[in-house]
Amino acid sequence: MKQIYFLFVVLLVVMTACGGKKEASVDAEQLMFQIDSVDHVTGLQRMQVSRIDQHIVSGGKKYNLFIERAPSDSLPSVKSDLGIFADNRIIVRISRENGSRVFAKTFTKQSFSGFVSADHLRHFILEGVVFDEEKTREGKNIILAASVSYPQTDLYIPFSITITPEGKMSISKNEDMEELPPMLEDSLN
Repeated sequence: MKQIYFLFVVLLVVMTACGGKKEASVDAEQLMFQIDSVDHVTGLQRMQVSRIDQHIVSGGKKYNLFIERAPSDSLPSVKSDLGIFADNRIIVRISRENGSRVFAKTFTKQSFSGFVSADHLRHFILEGVVFDEEKTREGKNIILAASVSYPQTDLYIPFSITITPEGKMSISKNEDMEELPPMLEDSLN
């Protein structure tokens, strides 16, 4: 029995060693910034489609949260010195444990236009929305964290989206964020 185990381990090591190094078809920058595709004709860069379907608890009640981010070619693209980027639409649906709908909305960066100047907003994309478990745990409302960002940089504006058990929504800008620098006029716009 020990010989079979030993042969198995040796065979596993040999197979692993002979596996070779596979070429990465996506460069590190695309992975780091979740860029899924680049249109080689137009240069338009699109983020990866992401879907989250999770069970959450808020105020002692169970909910199902669905979030889907997808690049949208029907929204205006964002141009910068780093390239041309497709903006995203994010669908959020929240249902009770029994399946009844609490909340459903499709967000774009325009959903946050009351908090960001038009000049900044035209340079930003809607980057993401996620469940904020820590803030939700503190109260009876469901809290989501959202951000709009300057593509392929760490410059972003964080928001909190609050959804009550009745499905009412409010958005607030996270106050711990520093003021944004003035946007330089883009050479591409």
